[in-house]
Amino acid sequence: MKKAVVMLTLVLSLAFTGCGREAGEHARKTAEAVEENGQGTEEDKEGVIMSVHTEERSMAKAGEKGKGTEEKGTAVKGKSTEETAEKGKSTEEKGSAEKSKEDKKAEEPKLSDYTITAFEGEKAMYASGAVNVRKGPSTDFERIGGLKSGQEVTATGQADNGWYEIFYGEEKAYVSGKYLQDEKPAEPAPVPTPENQPQEIAAAQAVTEVKNVSGVILVGDSRFVQMQANVGENSCTWIAESGKGYNWFNENAIARIDGCVGKGSKILINLGVNDPGNLNNYLELVNAKAAEWVGKGAKVYYASVNPVWDNPYVTEEQVQYFNSQMQNGLSGDVQWIDSHSYLNTIGYKLVDGLHFNAETYQNLYAYYMSCL
Repeated sequence: MKKAVVMLTLVLSLAFTGCGREAGEHARKTAEAVEENGQGTEEDKEGVIMSVHTEERSMAKAGEKGKGTEEKGTAVKGKSTEETAEKGKSTEEKGSAEKSKEDKKAEEPKLSDYTITAFEGEKAMYASGAVNVRKGPSTDFERIGGLKSGQEVTATGQADNGWYEIFYGEEKAYVSGKYLQDEKPAEPAPVPTPENQPQEIAAAQAVTEVKNVSGVILVGDSRFVQMQANVGENSCTWIAESGKGYNWFNENAIARIDGCVGKGSKILINLGVNDPGNLNNYLELVNAKAAEWVGKGAKVYYASVNPVWDNPYVTEEQVQYFNSQMQNGLSGDVQWIDSHSYLNTIGYKLVDGLHFNAETYQNLYAYYMSCL
């Protein structure tokens, strides 16, 4: 029995070695004591087993406690790592914002990017139309003012891209070479206003009878919307919306014209008062589409933008410049109608600086029909 107790003690001791060396050592000593005292009873065996079990539970609790501490430490460490990552992310975003500012600053135009050739002497030049004055020789530079049509300036040099260096007040500034010329432009014809407009309209010069024309497609903005409302019943196809310009013409009106144009159609376009700055876009698109429409047997007309007076949207100088450039830039597929000069000849009445009274719309409509 004594040997059995000793063997049991050794087996149990080895079994729990992985849980704790102290428990195994205590069990070994207890077994030795039993052997030395010659007490190999079942009671002794149970005592050894209980001792080992007690030590096992103690070590297990200690292990659980240690595991909890380890998990807590891992959680704290994970939280700390997450906070560090967030802080790093914030720093990175801040760095990116700073870099973006630096890149933007680096992209700002510089005078040193251009070669300015000074004139041997100052020369007088004139604005061919309303134009912006800028701090540098391109539209990337800040606008600091503007010139009126015909305004004289002193040019001191020219940039390698064609822009002129001028005196603007007491500082140097720049104007696009497209809008300055050596000779003073001719004075525009006086624009009738409610104050100086003659009361008697030269009826003999006005078209008094409306000509009936078939297949007419009228394309325009609010001026055509109001004209349609004032000319009474007619057989024209009206493609007109208030406040519209080039974008509407390109994205909406063109498709509507394509849908109804055919042999014998007469397309009359009158746009530009809302966006004279789209001059080149109008020229390119109208010339391209006119070639298509003429190929289908249609005729294409472009009517000049008609007079304006004081309003917050467009000046008469801008209107006149737009008209002159459109007339010169349209292809041979497009016939020009100078309704601007016609109204200046017969007289007209504006009600808000942009729109006309009923009589003016009726006269203008009769004139358009006479040209088709």
